[in-house]
Amino acid sequence: MKTKLKRLGISACILMSGSASAEIKVSGSDTLEAYFQNALSQYARGPGTGVATKSEFKGTSAGFKDLCEGRVGIAAASTKLDGDALARCTQARVVPIELAIAYDAVVVIAHPSHASMNEINLAELKTIFNPDNAGKVTRWSQVRVGVADTPLTVVSLNTKSGTTAFFGGKIYGMNGFVRPDAKTTADHGEAIKFVAADPNAIGFVSMGALAENKASVWKVPVNFGKGPVVPSKDSVLNDTYGTLARPLYIYVAKSALAEKDGQTLAFMTWLAERAGKMAAYEGFIPLIESNYADNLRKLNAK
Repeated sequence: MKTKLKRLGISACILMSGSASAEIKVSGSDTLEAYFQNALSQYARGPGTGVATKSEFKGTSAGFKDLCEGRVGIAAASTKLDGDALARCTQARVVPIELAIAYDAVVVIAHPSHASMNEINLAELKTIFNPDNAGKVTRWSQVRVGVADTPLTVVSLNTKSGTTAFFGGKIYGMNGFVRPDAKTTADHGEAIKFVAADPNAIGFVSMGALAENKASVWKVPVNFGKGPVVPSKDSVLNDTYGTLARPLYIYVAKSALAEKDGQTLAFMTWLAERAGKMAAYEGFIPLIESNYADNLRKLNAK
């Protein structure tokens, strides 16, 4: 998701003025990369002038690992911190503060030439993306009878992506696994470009990535059992987009909020006060104001 980074003309990784002791460190979800880069650049131009920042967005699982091993104070996440990742934090005595910041949806995208299919259902998505079907389901005619017998190109985000874990868990019951023969990438924007350039392709990305990428793809309506539903703000908020809608999170180590320089707390407080507007700007769906008020209370709890 790099379109907006070029527009902003700044990367958080190079905002390195100030002392190392006042460094704000962020790691995690590529889904939230543009969101955080925008936030960090705005903060650097305002109250965070002179404060060093360092960020890396290699996926939710990488962010959780960095948070729980003490390398960063903030982790951006497109899935909840639970299971083995939470156990790692607990073992390391890292206490993560969970802040929900927006709603998102995982959007199935295909080349526009497939729009005549009108929709896709969950069984068909499982047939396409299930890792067990690598080398077996290789043509569109194997997905649906009557569809042109053309090659099938499966495009996927990589296994470090929280979006991959979420999508895989909902569609084929396997978190963090992808078809070995899929065309994979770490970047949502690149996945969109892959699909836009290949008449045989189908993939999945965050709703926010589509808001910032102008490549021509078909946002495939998904039939969850009650007719096709187009991913949108309305279908997410009224629950008709079913299992492919999700919240996005920021996790902050309690120890980072208590640091003497106060920079992580100051930045997160600043961000929490603007989180809804920034979510909308990045193509996500804001939460209600009381959610953001709860986040502020969590940040400032003693």
